[in-house]
Amino acid sequence: MVKPSTPSPSHESSSSAGSDEGTEYYPHLVFLQNKARREDFCPRKLRQMHLMIDQLMAHSHLRYKGTLSMLQCNIFPGLPPDFLDSEVNLFLVPFMDSDAESETPPRAGPGSSPLFSLLPGYRGHPSFQSLVSKLRSQVMSMARPQLSHTILTEKNWFHYAARIWDGVKKSSALAEYSRLLA
Repeated sequence: MVKPSTPSPSHESSSSAGSDEGTEYYPHLVFLQNKARREDFCPRKLRQMHLMIDQLMAHSHLRYKGTLSMLQCNIFPGLPPDFLDSEVNLFLVPFMDSDAESETPPRAGPGSSPLFSLLPGYRGHPSFQSLVSKLRSQVMSMARPQLSHTILTEKNWFHYAARIWDGVKKSSALAEYSRLLA
């Protein structure tokens, strides 16, 4: 039976600088800006935020691009899918305002024509509940990488956990720590 390898208890083997080994185990980062204002939903400002995050995270191995998109969930219907050169996992959520979420959204001003008074006021973004449901559906649909290259049963997991615990018990760091506690 082929079993996944258990990492070595020594830390020297895991400090290989510059290797992309194990990048599939890095987490997905999602940048969430809560309490976003109306101007934050402007396409120009959105592009600036994406570029800034991309520049800050350029040297990171963390997965911060390509799994969550505000353009794909039709929040900005007029923008083409290639509007953002590097689409980082950024999502904007406006204030959770009880007045904006009520059954009667704000109407256009009384000085406007009668036709415009029937229209809801312009917020500049979809409702809070709509955005949260779109964010939730995208987060829940993210791909989850397997923990090992074989199917992991409870029996196999227990076997691997016991092997790792044996390695931890035999490590010099744990022996020194327990000596310091005594």
